[in-house]
Amino acid sequence: MPTYVNELEEKVVDLSLQLKSYSNELISVKESYNKTIGKLIHNLKNPVGVIFSFSEMMLEDIEDYSIEKLKSHIEIIKNSSKFSIELLNTVAKLSQIKSSNYTLNLKEINYTNLVNDVISEFKDTAEKKNCIIKIKFPEKPVFLTVDEAEISVVIRNILNNAFRYSGKNTTIEITIIEKDNTIETIITDEGIGISEENLPNVLNEFFVVNTYSEDKKKCIGLGLAIASKISTHHKGKISITSVIDKGSSFKISIPKR
Repeated sequence: MPTYVNELEEKVVDLSLQLKSYSNELISVKESYNKTIGKLIHNLKNPVGVIFSFSEMMLEDIEDYSIEKLKSHIEIIKNSSKFSIELLNTVAKLSQIKSSNYTLNLKEINYTNLVNDVISEFKDTAEKKNCIIKIKFPEKPVFLTVDEAEISVVIRNILNNAFRYSGKNTTIEITIIEKDNTIETIITDEGIGISEENLPNVLNEFFVVNTYSEDKKKCIGLGLAIASKISTHHKGKISITSVIDKGSSFKISIPKR
């Protein structure tokens, strides 16, 4: 009888510990959800307010508007709308990656071509800022087994970050290095840099180093977190080195399969 009671007590203790663990997980999920919603609301307040205010002004005084003033206000509304849509899309992407249903569609691809395709998306941006895009790839194409669409997001988000925080007449360098077990993609810019204090936190979805880009445009601050989470799903990682006012270097390491 005592043995049975002892076993029963042990099972009750184990069950209690499991319930406590599940409870802690639920609390963590709830806190994460609340933080995401809080950040979304915080970032949407300003652009939505701008859209409302300028729309109201235009409706009240449209007869007195010159073509130039009308174009100017429409441009402001357009930019605020664009920012809001980008923010919603980014939060939706983050939610997708964090979902238990998130899976990768893995297949072997020409990784060199993929990186080149993403780089080509930034040629107009490079021309406007007079930035030089420097490429250092192996002579032979590099092949890698990944989710093509998701890895494109990783490269795109880090390149977007590089251009966003770099000034005019700077250089952005993209290097691919093939090692025995991994493929490394290194994206280096000459931007504003990240302080040593902030470096450990920049891949955190709730941390924003600088909410404004080099040209003072509002930034969302979730792109690097998304890139990091996608890399982790590929059993890879992103590491960063940076010096204030000199630039940053992001290394994406993805294992071969």
